[in-house]
Amino acid sequence: MRTRTAKKLAQRIDLSYFKRPHPLRRLRTLLSIAAPLVGLMWLGGLAAAGSRAPYSSGPVSASHAFAEMRCEVCHVRDTSFRAHVPDLACLTCHDGPAHPNPTTAAAVAAPAPACATCHREHRGRIALASTPDGFCVDCHSGGNRAASQRAEVMSFPNDHPPFTTEAAVDPGTIKFNHQVHAKPDLRGPNGPETLACTTCHQPELLKASARRNATTGLMKAITYEQDCARCHVLYFDERIDAPAPHEESNVVTEFVRRALSEHIAKNPGDVARRDGPPRRVPLNFARPEDPLPRTPGEWVARRAAAAEQLLWEKTCVECHAVKPSAKIGAPPTIALANLRRQWMTRAAFDHTPHLMLRCESCHAAAESRLTADVLMPDAGTCATCHAPANGASSACAECHRYHDWTNAKPVRPTFDLNHFR
Repeated sequence: MRTRTAKKLAQRIDLSYFKRPHPLRRLRTLLSIAAPLVGLMWLGGLAAAGSRAPYSSGPVSASHAFAEMRCEVCHVRDTSFRAHVPDLACLTCHDGPAHPNPTTAAAVAAPAPACATCHREHRGRIALASTPDGFCVDCHSGGNRAASQRAEVMSFPNDHPPFTTEAAVDPGTIKFNHQVHAKPDLRGPNGPETLACTTCHQPELLKASARRNATTGLMKAITYEQDCARCHVLYFDERIDAPAPHEESNVVTEFVRRALSEHIAKNPGDVARRDGPPRRVPLNFARPEDPLPRTPGEWVARRAAAAEQLLWEKTCVECHAVKPSAKIGAPPTIALANLRRQWMTRAAFDHTPHLMLRCESCHAAAESRLTADVLMPDAGTCATCHAPANGASSACAECHRYHDWTNAKPVRPTFDLNHFR
């Protein structure tokens, strides 16, 4: 029987193994020396050629490509080893107002996120302004946020809060009935006609520059002179061809009395002449048979009183909320129209890519009879096109602008061409 003792086993170990040269060990030693040297020579060669590619985390966005090899333009070294990009570096070229727009005490107390929190560079030739939804959802995703800061937003349209609430009402004071104005063969100044939405609602064309296409953004503001005067003329007297101005009540009163005074001064014989059958709208109603006035002043006073009664109690009240004055003889107070031009105050909507659609496709105006009706479409209407399965973009940045550019400040030039050569 063979015995195997520790002494005999130890005698099998070659104590000079590591002293004798070996090809693999020699190769490992050479590689451990040569690899760092090659790396240093490569970095040195690129540095001598002025290339900073080895230090870059990747290509920058298309808008910043001109400064891709000038890292110091954006990266500012602080006390740490890394050279971060502070907000000041971004504001040097474009002053983006801080985000978010504080609406609660918690939001006011919280510091605004840094530019690089949402605008992540070195991700290729991307559009840096198109922030991925993930960055938005990180903050606007419910959780422990206050209920007043909107519901959870995860995807559109399933998890998107409604554009308006059921209790929302139009703050406008104009008495307007869309259904009446949508009727066929409506009586117009030149006979029967059928109005379309675009008769009054016209896109507001904005030409950004000679290199860019015109955009429409919001619709033009509705004005009496542009959209209403053609049909709703403010005639106040058969003897006066000019309509009353669409102004404050005191301005209207002054105009009516001045127009009547100028007319009777040129036509003194009208004091003793009775009116013929009324013809013009809204004057086609019988006036009371008063005794003929005796003086031009009495003629003006009578007709001015009749004209003001017509305007305040029949013409203006058709559309406006008219509040009689507590002072006898004083003109009434007419409420401001308060027409709201933009309902999506936290989002941006451009009519340009939607002009091929009929207005009624999104806005249910044909059945609206009240001014208080809010004719905004819902998220499901938008999702007909703007949904992942339907092709059109449904990203947060498609509608939401996270900077209030109305608060932008002028940029002070800091660089010259030598910084980018």
